[in-house]
Amino acid sequence: MFGIVLENKLMNLSKDILSYSNETTVRINKSVESFLNDDVALAREVIEFTDKINKESYSIEHECLKVLGLHQPIAKDLRFGAALLRTSIELERINDLTAYIARYSIDSAEKGLNYHKPPHITFMSQTVQSMLQDGVGSLLNEDLQLLKRSTKGYVSVQSFYNQMFSEYSEITHDSSHSYLILVGRNLLSMGHHIMGMADRIAYSIVGKRVMHNKMFYNFLMR
Repeated sequence: MFGIVLENKLMNLSKDILSYSNETTVRINKSVESFLNDDVALAREVIEFTDKINKESYSIEHECLKVLGLHQPIAKDLRFGAALLRTSIELERINDLTAYIARYSIDSAEKGLNYHKPPHITFMSQTVQSMLQDGVGSLLNEDLQLLKRSTKGYVSVQSFYNQMFSEYSEITHDSSHSYLILVGRNLLSMGHHIMGMADRIAYSIVGKRVMHNKMFYNFLMR
């Protein structure tokens, strides 16, 4: 009886995490689009709904803690519940970063800055979105290959960021284009938060702290 109740609660939390991650992916895309297109209205929409969407994180965290405290799951269920909790926390942080990007979009547009925005920002955004989808998918489906693809994406995000500086040094070293640097760094930070999720997801799947095991970490990043 208690096993069925626990299973149902974890299943409902899984659905909530999937919905929350999908909304977060959309917000990443909107925030970057608002920056690239100087779309102040879209940027304001992202900022306006930040608190509302993050309430989903608070709800998921609360339910996760109730499950862990009241049902006292063990082994696989405990690892899965802990991974859901960690994922919710990292998604909240990513949503905060989308609001920062939206703020940079508004400031840049209101100052009337007209400068080239390299395609690397778009590539970084698309890669981060894919990393997030693969990471959450790997958790819900216990799929190490999806997790491997997600972690490899972080290398690409870093590469796009570095390429932007090397190929457009005359732009990125101009103080008037600091918003370009800030947006890139926020996308890089999003990738870092997804890697934080991956640590706990890997533990949930294989039953040990694999991200700190050099051999397994190299397997994921290869």
